[in-house]
Amino acid sequence: MARDLTKGPIPRHVVTLAIPAVLSMFAVVANNFIDTALVGHLGYAELAAVGSAGFIIWIIFSLMDIFSVGALAIISRDYGAGDLESASRNSRSIYGFSIIFSTALAGLGIIFSKHLLGLLNLAPEVSRMGGNYLLIIFFAIPALFIGEVISTLFRAVGDAKTPMIVMIVAVGLNIVLDILLIYGVWIFPRLETVGAAVATAIAHSAAGGLAIYLAKRGKIPFEIFPKNLFDIDFDIIKKMFKIGIPIGAAHVNFAFVYLAMTRIMAEFGTPAVASIPVGNRAESISYMTCFGFYMAVSAMVGQNLGAKNPGRASKSVWISVGLTSVATFIFGLIFFLFDLELASILTDQSEVIGIAAGYLRILALSQIFMGFEFVFEGAFSGAGDTMPAMLVSVPGTLIRIPLAYYLAIPVGLGPDGIFWAITISTILKGLAILIWFRFAKWRSPEA
Repeated sequence: MARDLTKGPIPRHVVTLAIPAVLSMFAVVANNFIDTALVGHLGYAELAAVGSAGFIIWIIFSLMDIFSVGALAIISRDYGAGDLESASRNSRSIYGFSIIFSTALAGLGIIFSKHLLGLLNLAPEVSRMGGNYLLIIFFAIPALFIGEVISTLFRAVGDAKTPMIVMIVAVGLNIVLDILLIYGVWIFPRLETVGAAVATAIAHSAAGGLAIYLAKRGKIPFEIFPKNLFDIDFDIIKKMFKIGIPIGAAHVNFAFVYLAMTRIMAEFGTPAVASIPVGNRAESISYMTCFGFYMAVSAMVGQNLGAKNPGRASKSVWISVGLTSVATFIFGLIFFLFDLELASILTDQSEVIGIAAGYLRILALSQIFMGFEFVFEGAFSGAGDTMPAMLVSVPGTLIRIPLAYYLAIPVGLGPDGIFWAITISTILKGLAILIWFRFAKWRSPEA
């Protein structure tokens, strides 16, 4: 249901928007946990293959962020200003262009999928399995884009519940298919890592179809589907890219940095490489919670600036910072105290468990600062001013590569040096974007 965020109690709106978004993200976390656990019990080579392929998928999702961030800023402004005609016209252009763009991306991915992991110095078997995994995922890229764009349009009008339903359906189906296809349960063949990819492709294609169905039932209060797919207002696409590219570039950079750190980690063997996805999956509990608040504060800021109420937009940001800080403090405590237990859920490989547990203990120190980064990034995104987030995130993340190398090899900390590089940079980024937000002139009601 669409929601006017320009009136009523701010904390209630933030929580009402954030909880469905957080539940959606927790569904993703549950899926990642189960997917990693099922693959992790095949062996650390399989875990390393899927984990390394995951960073390529991360890049794809970063490209999707260009669409979701740009669309949310544009459409929430239109809706907050009460201009449904403009919201409809702009939504149709973004939707049509997303289909064309994602289809072209899928075609390129299918052609080059088996070569994308070749530069990471992985064991040949790990590289082969990862390439096969990616090949299957690329077939589902258009469905992923469609589902994300429609979910973003729901959030822009203050409806976080419908995207949650779509995500829960996708995750539930993915988990069931994972169990059936990875290990070959009942009449299904044992496909191992290929089964994990097939499960993801089918589940998210079904979710894209569900999103289209719910939108066509009128749950968005204006038309979003173009009569002619190629009838695109490229001024709006240009505006979407102008808003979305800084965030998308920051996230693509993030994925490339993790690929580089995977290359450094490969110096310490396949178990060390396998520890990265294990640690990432565990940390995703906190990460996805922060992302839920990111989506909530983006919609709050967008609608309130559209209604020319910057004071209310600012207040919603600081309330979100407080709520997120409480959550991330609790998660950090859990990671520090239950590191071995969390790692053991995801794999039974003792070598991997020991390294991943160290990852979680070190990352526990940076969780509150990660929350700062997400909430303020969401605020800048909702305001249509995404450059600050990029200027903080890109150099702050790039510094991880030389720092990780220096701490891991010359200093001799090994894998822990890579984890310390992540934590140190996260703290610096969180503080930097907090200071920037505090003093920046971001409150202009014009996108």
